[in-house]
Amino acid sequence: MTDDPATSALEESAAEPVGKGRPTPKRADARKARRQAQPRTSKDAAARSRERSREQRKAARQALITGDERNLPVRDAGPARRLARDIVDSRFTVGQLMFALIIVAFLFTLIHNPVINLAATVLALVAIAAMIADSMRVGRLARTAVTERYGEAEATGISSYAFMRSLSPRRFRRPPPAIQRGDAPR
Repeated sequence: MTDDPATSALEESAAEPVGKGRPTPKRADARKARRQAQPRTSKDAAARSRERSREQRKAARQALITGDERNLPVRDAGPARRLARDIVDSRFTVGQLMFALIIVAFLFTLIHNPVINLAATVLALVAIAAMIADSMRVGRLARTAVTERYGEAEATGISSYAFMRSLSPRRFRRPPPAIQRGDAPR
């Protein structure tokens, strides 16, 4: 035995298995492994189809909760939608306060004073107008950013997608926000 490092390295590499460590399966065995049992009746086929649909819906629902990009529903999937979500999530929107403002306005209408009732009604109308204007602005910003980055074809429907997302409070948005307020969109 010599203490030559090259020789010892060669002996160690010869001891390690080469390749995948198992023989290649026969063609017939590979086909059997790939083949799925065919349903015997249309009732069995429908049951399998329902089960596959149920699994896909379950995966999509879980993806909406966790933000997993691979299983998102078609409505939320894709880089253009992710950019629109990031644009909405990176800023404060009036829609986040809308529920609280409506509740306050409703509580003020319970007071039997015409001046307070009028003020509550005006407050609710101004809040709704501000929410719509702000959401339209955010929708336009999202559409512009998506058009610049991905082209006009990908920008279809982005304004309404961003508009609807900006209406909901941040903690109730699905998929959940991936960035913090003030951060630049990815």
